[in-house]
Amino acid sequence: MKTATADAPLSTGQKAGYALGDTGLNVYWQGISLFLFFFYTDVMGLSASSAGLTIFLASIWDGLTDPWMGGVADRTRSRFGRFRPYLLFAPPLLAVSFVLAFWVPAGVPDGLMPGYALITHLLLRTLYTVVAVPYGALSARMTRSSTERASLAGWRMQGAALGGLGTALATPWVVTRLVALTGDQHLGWLLAAGLMGALATILFVLCFSSVREPREKHLTTEHPLAPVLGALRDVTAGIALVKRNGPLLRVLLAIVMASLCLTMLSKTLLYWFKYAVEDEAAAGLALALPALVLLLLAPVWTRIARAMSKRTAWLCGCAIALPGYTAFFLLPMLDPVSVYIGVGVIAIGTSAFAVMFWAMLPDTVEYDQWLCGERHEARVFGLATFAQKAALGLNALLLGVLLDSVGFEAGSVQSDETLSGIKAIMTLVPAAGVLVMAGCLYRYPIDARFHAALRKDLAN
Repeated sequence: MKTATADAPLSTGQKAGYALGDTGLNVYWQGISLFLFFFYTDVMGLSASSAGLTIFLASIWDGLTDPWMGGVADRTRSRFGRFRPYLLFAPPLLAVSFVLAFWVPAGVPDGLMPGYALITHLLLRTLYTVVAVPYGALSARMTRSSTERASLAGWRMQGAALGGLGTALATPWVVTRLVALTGDQHLGWLLAAGLMGALATILFVLCFSSVREPREKHLTTEHPLAPVLGALRDVTAGIALVKRNGPLLRVLLAIVMASLCLTMLSKTLLYWFKYAVEDEAAAGLALALPALVLLLLAPVWTRIARAMSKRTAWLCGCAIALPGYTAFFLLPMLDPVSVYIGVGVIAIGTSAFAVMFWAMLPDTVEYDQWLCGERHEARVFGLATFAQKAALGLNALLLGVLLDSVGFEAGSVQSDETLSGIKAIMTLVPAAGVLVMAGCLYRYPIDARFHAALRKDLAN
């Protein structure tokens, strides 16, 4: 493969190979987002509040390490490039940490189990950051064309959708059969996590082999500790970056709302099917629907963004998702088919958010360069993942508190009041998030014409 240049068109192989990386990331991300909270309460035996607190603390730690990892990656120099080495050497360790998170060790007292869950989750989130931040920064480094980035974001979201779809569909099926085969619920989850980690590791190797970075004009040799020592200054630099970069702030606020509010539905679907629909086995398709819709509609949202603007595409998604959440709350939703339809309608709108977020974020890199004269791809993406993960951690904490407040008890028959409370958590909280998100992006300024003029100014 030829050496990449910043303005060269990306080949289909490069885009598809890059997308495989997000497929691998979403094996882990969806495993955490869809199943870990449920695993903590209904398999490991933690209370909803303890499960939420565990995920919250791990997510905050995860988010704090993102800007640090961005600084480390920006300073990395190797024959593979700045970011690609992290796609080759870190994934095997990430797979091991994922297995440990879904392991219930025998002989550990119940009082110590929350501590074990927290330690293994901290390890998992740290290694996820080591892979995810350099991977995300690659999209800004592979090409500087706004059009190519929109296309790359579409490919990436299709890869993410494949990972999410496969994880959502396969995990309940695999766990059920492994539990039946081994006769041990704990061992079934452990083996399923091992299979998922092995698959993700293979996908990262394929991604590493498919992508390239532009050659550095001036390679410098740094002391091995220089990235770590220099990264200590990155938190302050990140705060200054957000203060001066208004478009980035708007995008970050929007993704915070998406992570804080919208994921309430996906996290509670397993509970809704188990306790309201009373058909836990039917939850797999509902969990997979958002990923399936994203897989199908990612190219559509990309075309809408090209024809109109990325901001307009995002707002169109809001206009579809808001009525979907409202209808889900007002209708009974006590059979699988009605839940599938409701989730599908909501997913049509929310699929725009993921595509547009990753398409808009690289454009804020040039905006920042236009303001201060320097490029900080990894720092921008590190801030973005920090905002996203911190909001997801707060989401888990809030979900745990809300579940306890409506009287939820794992493994027990839930009262009508509790089921009504769970339904409100699933729908009204996300609906409020959509409204705030639309307000954040209403005056987002970067469209194709603005970005072209900005790049021309930078070139001059």
